[in-house]
Amino acid sequence: MVIQWFQEKTQWNCVQTFSGHQGAFAGVNSVAFSPDGQFLASGSDDQTIKLWDMRRMREVQTFTGHRGAIRQVAFSKDGKFIFSCSLDRTINIWDIKTANLIKALFGHYSEITTISVHPSNNLIASGSNDGEIKLWDLNTKQEIKTFTNINTQAIEAVAFSPDGKIITSGGWDQDLNIWNIQNGQYRKITSHSKKIRAITFSSDSRFLATASEDKTIRLFNLPSKSISYEALEGHNKSVVTVAINPSSTVLASGGDDKEIKLWNLNTKAEICSLSEHESYVMSVAFSPDGRFLASGSHDRTIKIWQQVS
Repeated sequence: MVIQWFQEKTQWNCVQTFSGHQGAFAGVNSVAFSPDGQFLASGSDDQTIKLWDMRRMREVQTFTGHRGAIRQVAFSKDGKFIFSCSLDRTINIWDIKTANLIKALFGHYSEITTISVHPSNNLIASGSNDGEIKLWDLNTKQEIKTFTNINTQAIEAVAFSPDGKIITSGGWDQDLNIWNIQNGQYRKITSHSKKIRAITFSSDSRFLATASEDKTIRLFNLPSKSISYEALEGHNKSVVTVAINPSSTVLASGGDDKEIKLWNLNTKAEICSLSEHESYVMSVAFSPDGRFLASGSHDRTIKIWQQVS
């Protein structure tokens, strides 16, 4: 009976499908919730960002200005701005209320593939196809640091830890790079056999998860002096996105097999598999209250999933 109850409690249903991105090249590469959970932002190959009202379940705004596919979107910690990075080599800062472009950050000489906002809301990190990571001061809108000769190939993911102490990167060279911002300590960990496509932290900064084209997820235990990890295996093609819910109990992953998988972080067991997308799952994100899971796909749609009680 306990097993049956657990399985029922971990069933998720699709409650909404958003289909606003249009065109032959309109795959959704990134989805992100606002800090209050009221809005969802999506970034697409169609070079636009769309803002969705999660209460009314409808599109409320479109942001235009990029001249290349948008690879990632993120909200400022106060929810007033949206950040986006693009293959046009820029990071754009948008006013969420007016959809106006506040500032475009230039500095990368190659396509920008990933961004992460520091929890202090004062910094943003970016990674590009030439292997460079840059830090930008969000008060002055200026580049303040460049990490070079760390990643030997293209970067696919950068991420700050929620406590602000760590910045990580991963990409084509398969290595996970970890910097301690406070003391400068640096570690390089090789655990995957193919490209790292995504990195995420648990809200308490205890866990770090990586998604890879080797079809696996690596779950790292960070507080330990010698960083250890466990492998989560279940996808039959590349895993390209990963997210952890706010209570640090469930991990979601998506990939080229068109599936979203949910994992129990206590047992490391697969909970369920969601298979309604018609193409690659490019991005997953939990709402701040953990009630919803959003997924963006190469099929040009965003799906909203809710746990069945």
